[in-house]
Amino acid sequence: MTNRLRDSTFAIAVAAAGFVTAGLDDALAQTKVTTGVVAHAATQLSQYWTTSSGCAKENGIELDIVTAGGGGAQQLAVGALNVAQSGFPDFFRAIAQGAPMRIFINNNSVPPYSVHAKAAHKKIADLKGKTISIGGVKDVTLIYMRPFLASAGLKTTDVDFIYAKATADRFTALNAGGVDAAILNPPASFRADRLGFSNLGEISDHMKDYPFTVWTINTTWAEKNKSAAVAFTRCHLRGIDWVYKPENRDEAVGMIIKFTKAERSDAEQSYDYLVKKLAAFSRDGILSEAMFGRMKSGLVEMGDVQEPVPPLSRFFDASYIEAANK
Repeated sequence: MTNRLRDSTFAIAVAAAGFVTAGLDDALAQTKVTTGVVAHAATQLSQYWTTSSGCAKENGIELDIVTAGGGGAQQLAVGALNVAQSGFPDFFRAIAQGAPMRIFINNNSVPPYSVHAKAAHKKIADLKGKTISIGGVKDVTLIYMRPFLASAGLKTTDVDFIYAKATADRFTALNAGGVDAAILNPPASFRADRLGFSNLGEISDHMKDYPFTVWTINTTWAEKNKSAAVAFTRCHLRGIDWVYKPENRDEAVGMIIKFTKAERSDAEQSYDYLVKKLAAFSRDGILSEAMFGRMKSGLVEMGDVQEPVPPLSRFFDASYIEAANK
């Protein structure tokens, strides 16, 4: 081999090694954030944008989105998840009991639910004595059902509840005839409309400015990964801004289809309902004292927590949002 050939071969090898090393450095620089959700849904649009837009990589994080079902709070408490999204009672209860976590982002400030029933049931009063699928014994959906049923003079004791944490599972039970009605959110609610189930009304008509899902963080992990926690928050807020821009509708619909396996028409209706009609996503991510008061009242009414309830600061940490906005 000539000296020139040796030199060329060596130069190529060095360049290749440098490329591989740079790639490894990039990979090592990314902090994986194990991100728990009940199930894939349109309410995670900001996280879908975070992973597909490059915001995660630009901010040194990688989202590993995993479905946790109804066990998100428990998995977060033991550190199996770094952050998790679910209805607020799951985390409120855990924090009150001393679990190492804090709510750090208010995700949805309007409940995007409707109640669908078998076609024979045309009004809320028809649900008396019937079976209804909701999220759990002490789930946020029970809080939502109280005023919904009360509007027709019914109490929760006038119906029988069947429990399934994920909306997709509740829809499956309704579609299979296993229950008379179910509380659903998009895109399952629009699929129910399309299949001819009776839409008995929306929860938002009975409850205003009441939180739905929140993002909660394991505080032990957050203390060691503050920059990653702030980066997650920054990308979330940017994602919400992106979601609300009308020119991004088609791309957002595509994300709903990709991650939830929804039909296009259901995905389009989901976007229009969540973004245009309800403006369901909290733009600033802040959990206000007023919202906290409504959350607290609902849980006290269920007998889930007792007065005096600790202050908002025990449950919600706004420091990540403050840092993300700098």
